[in-house]
Amino acid sequence: MDRRTLAGGLGGFALVVAAVVALRTGDAPDTLKREIADGVEVVALQEPTKPANARAQALDPDALQLAWNGSAPAYEVRWNGKEQLVPGPEVELADLDPDQQTEVEIRAVSATGKRSEPLRIAATPKDLYDDKWDDLLVGQVDRFDGPEALDPRKWRIEAEPECLGLRAFGPGRRIDVDCPMAAFQSNTPIRFGVPAADGATGRAVISVGGAVESSHVQLTLLPDPWQYLNETDLQPHGTVSLDVTTQGTRIIADPELPRTGKQVALGDSPMTGLVAGVRHRWEMRVLPDAVVALRDGVVVAYEPVAIKSPIVHPRIRIDGGGFLDAFGVGGVPERAVPTEVIGLQQDTELPQDAIAAKIVTSRPGNQVEVTDIPVSTRKIPAVPDAQLVVIRKPESRPGTLPRLTDRPGGIKTGAPRLHVMHEDGTKPPQPLRPTGRILVTAEINAIGHRGCELELDGKRIVSLPTDEQGPGVPGRHEFWLDTKKLTPRSHARLKLIVLPADHGEPVIAETVFELG
Repeated sequence: MDRRTLAGGLGGFALVVAAVVALRTGDAPDTLKREIADGVEVVALQEPTKPANARAQALDPDALQLAWNGSAPAYEVRWNGKEQLVPGPEVELADLDPDQQTEVEIRAVSATGKRSEPLRIAATPKDLYDDKWDDLLVGQVDRFDGPEALDPRKWRIEAEPECLGLRAFGPGRRIDVDCPMAAFQSNTPIRFGVPAADGATGRAVISVGGAVESSHVQLTLLPDPWQYLNETDLQPHGTVSLDVTTQGTRIIADPELPRTGKQVALGDSPMTGLVAGVRHRWEMRVLPDAVVALRDGVVVAYEPVAIKSPIVHPRIRIDGGGFLDAFGVGGVPERAVPTEVIGLQQDTELPQDAIAAKIVTSRPGNQVEVTDIPVSTRKIPAVPDAQLVVIRKPESRPGTLPRLTDRPGGIKTGAPRLHVMHEDGTKPPQPLRPTGRILVTAEINAIGHRGCELELDGKRIVSLPTDEQGPGVPGRHEFWLDTKKLTPRSHARLKLIVLPADHGEPVIAETVFELG
């Protein structure tokens, strides 16, 4: 352990150590110098271990998805003279030559920036790409790759306008969702038909990627008329959802749907959930006696229920961020029906191009009431908790396209976190014992930083470089504080400062604890 005693004293409620006088070495002014105050102990980190068991697949003929086994805080991936830091054991490389073999090196990276020996893999995208995945889909696959992707003839959007954008992905773009919740209601229904070769009477397929910390994607099949109501956390009657998080995939079905006892064998997939910045393809396959979830063609979940509705309406919900790539349905071919839903908070005029209209009202007990309205009606009076549904002519374009601004690509990162706990297990807001040691845990989520600093009551007690063999990665740092150096019956403020590699504005997290 590199421990240094610093001259002087802090005073107040702070740890009795001195300020760090020189945090830069004289020979290399841009290099952060490791400084640890007396009374602080840095918990040693394990050496990064070489990743293992590399695997490759391709969702596009010019892209590769790579996955491997490992438990490092992050990984460095190098290919074609490029490099990228990723927070987990998976990455997607876009804009590749379909016919050329791409050689990739993957290194585990510790929280202080130390690199492991490389794991090497080589693959040719065209050899791995399977273009037969959409053979059983009907109609045109929705590609969320530009400003026209969310055509109001085909989609109704429930989201704050500023939280939707277009993020760079290879030579193109995809729809980026950066808000607590966004719902995308398809105007193209799924009509169940004769079972296909795989036994499915209908299906919905979505290609989507997650955000770093927490993403939650639901693909729900809604029976009529639930597709006209706003998204809620309440499960409507008769629905089945494909529920995907960073932890895994499951099928959620209305408990009132008939159970069948069907058993489906699960595939051998080491990962079943969302991955930050990496697309995967999920299929919701509806059988006469079960609903099955597949991730990249591998069965990862199922529910033995029978959907009774002959027609359902798919809705995509994204919580916590992510990005949309593609969507398609299978079954009996159906056309998209341009539909507009208007809240009846005030008197509303019926559009001239309406071919049908109805009022849908929520009722207590998770019930819905539907009232048809003659299209000759010109003005609809206000109705509390009701929606006016307007079905328009096929050539109509209800509403306007959402404004999608361009956003930079890359993986998003969250804010740092700072936690405090006494060695006896006591945590704030409870007062901590004035004897023994206090464990301070700093969780850094930034990619490409050069170091971090820890301050106690405004005085630096730790200066720690995190770019030992290259830019820093998300990681966890732990420090022990000796309570003998703290003042009893006081409050202490800890501040974690993450220093970007580009010398931009630091990112800060703070916490306060009481010493009993």
